[in-house]
Amino acid sequence: MPTDLFTTSYLGSYAGLVAVTYLLVQFFKEPVKQHLGDWWIRLMAVGFALIIQLFTLFVTGNFTVEAIGLAILNSFLVAITAAGTHNISQPSLSKTDILSVVAATTTIDKPQVLDVSPPIITPQATTSTDSDAVTPVAQVVQV
Repeated sequence: MPTDLFTTSYLGSYAGLVAVTYLLVQFFKEPVKQHLGDWWIRLMAVGFALIIQLFTLFVTGNFTVEAIGLAILNSFLVAITAAGTHNISQPSLSKTDILSVVAATTTIDKPQVLDVSPPIITPQATTSTDSDAVTPVAQVVQV
């Protein structure tokens, strides 16, 4: 078991940024939603992602203008990914809605193909009442 749950190297990775941003947004989402509305949660996610990246840049000693500019751009990507993680973990459709959508979209139309194969002819022996002659009769079987 690891002794450190979050490390600076983990926070510097894409997965670490997304995970911590997702956790912080989920923790602060309800109070922000009550007072400000849903739109501010997106800005909050971008802000958390930017703060985490700037912290990681400062601790690792890579606090340059170029790194800060990239951190600003990357914060939007991290925020969108964290929002997508929330959408995956919280499906909006119920089971009955999903089943009705699947049932409506899965119609299988089987094309009708004409049978162009030749008929199968199998000979059958029939016995007559006369014990002298046995005449084979061909029977046509259509498949």
